[in-house]
Amino acid sequence: MAEASGGILKRLKLHAMPMKNCLHTVLAALALVVATPASAQAPTYPQKLVRIVVPNGAGGPTDLIARVMAQKLSESMGQSFIVENRLGAGGVVGTESVARTAADGYTLLFSASGAMVITPHLNKKLPYNGYQDFAPIANAATAPMILVTGPSSGIQSLADLIQQARQKPGQLNYSTAGIGTPPHLAAELLKSSIGIDVVHVPYKGVPQADAAVMSGEVSFMFGQPVIAQMARAGKLKMLAITTPKRSPLVPDVPTLSEAGVPGFDVVPWYGLFAPAKTPEDIVQRLNQELIKLQGNKDYVDRLTALGFEIPPAHSPADFAQFLGRESAKWQKVISQAGIKGE
Repeated sequence: MAEASGGILKRLKLHAMPMKNCLHTVLAALALVVATPASAQAPTYPQKLVRIVVPNGAGGPTDLIARVMAQKLSESMGQSFIVENRLGAGGVVGTESVARTAADGYTLLFSASGAMVITPHLNKKLPYNGYQDFAPIANAATAPMILVTGPSSGIQSLADLIQQARQKPGQLNYSTAGIGTPPHLAAELLKSSIGIDVVHVPYKGVPQADAAVMSGEVSFMFGQPVIAQMARAGKLKMLAITTPKRSPLVPDVPTLSEAGVPGFDVVPWYGLFAPAKTPEDIVQRLNQELIKLQGNKDYVDRLTALGFEIPPAHSPADFAQFLGRESAKWQKVISQAGIKGE
């Protein structure tokens, strides 16, 4: 009997330790069961390759910025971001393709300002409603314009330009790469702001518009910051820059506000968008990743070398409000100037 009792006690002692370990195992399993559904419901974005659609050709400013950005996002987010150029109908084909794709964050749009806040006011038959058919993520880069004149124009400052325009109404002209482009609208805004009569001469492209100013064929133009290289070579003279504050790209060039046109602010930009109804957490994540890139020296240096500036950090909501102001501003300029799309 004693032996039997001892055997029972021995078996109880043997099972005591495994029971304790078993309790830990059960608790761990329960924690895993509880955690698994949440993880399945909200997987970390991105889980696969992300396409950034650029509705313009390779080598242009929108494409160049997008490729630098895609490389850095791939590095920081652990998945491949690639640029896909989808051309057609002046950018409409690529832009529409993103507006109509699944709102899951795996197809994004990188667009210049004109397509989102200018073209919709010039073309009422667009298959999308400008930025309102997208979820704005962030303004990734800006490209201030510089007001330039040719070396033989005799114009040494904005004041000289204004004086000549007032003395010879309708005789001074300016070049652009086409109707409805940011340089065209910047010149029309200048025209209405100071009350001068100057004539628009659109050319086939930027090189032709630049050449027209350098040769004296036209009196002035608004050009991208890279035009500063031509000015430094003596082929052009820089009169003013379109930013509210002086730009580190050309710190010696006054703003138009400083030079005599108070409140002048025209800065083309390049933004990242997702299809409308993309989950808010994905939009916010991408916004935060772009903000992080502002502290990436290689990223900033590469864009600066291309003539771009990085805008201050902002939220998707801030960007959406900015888009609304831009759209209203250009709608007014287009209406007042009677500009019609080509």
